[in-house]
Amino acid sequence: MKLRQTDTREYNLTEELVFDVFSQTSFSEGKIEKKLVKEIRSSEYYIPKLDFVVEKKNTLIAHCMLSRFPLNQKHTNELLLLAPVCVSPDYQQQGVGKMMVTKAIGIATVMGFKGVIVEGDPNYYHRFGFKTSTEFGIYASSKILPPSPRIYKFFTVFTLFIYFKGCYYNK
Repeated sequence: MKLRQTDTREYNLTEELVFDVFSQTSFSEGKIEKKLVKEIRSSEYYIPKLDFVVEKKNTLIAHCMLSRFPLNQKHTNELLLLAPVCVSPDYQQQGVGKMMVTKAIGIATVMGFKGVIVEGDPNYYHRFGFKTSTEFGIYASSKILPPSPRIYKFFTVFTLFIYFKGCYYNK
């Protein structure tokens, strides 16, 4: 298995991978996550060096990306959004996601970013050192919508996690 940056010629492949993986979940059809990847890549917040795939035997089996995330229009060059993260079902529960997320955060740290924000399963992201956003005084609101309307629909269970390396968020 090899983690590497996504090649621009693989954009369609990664978008299809994201769609395929999320469409097999109980909470998504995959369309929103595929659209999110396209939107991030076409935005000013996209960082090509932080768009990753995991390849095994010339096949893409996983994808994640980190993009700039201006929290309240601040911290544009400090905070990143980790979204989406996906691993092909045949390779889930084998450490692929853990390896990918850990290395991606390590590269972002070397690049000087101070924090990573993600919405997702607390049982999964806490193992990487993410903490619930409320511990930093950050709360989801109707003014700052999560990237996915499906999450807003279930807003009572929306959880935002933050990973900070030597940095604490102050309002």
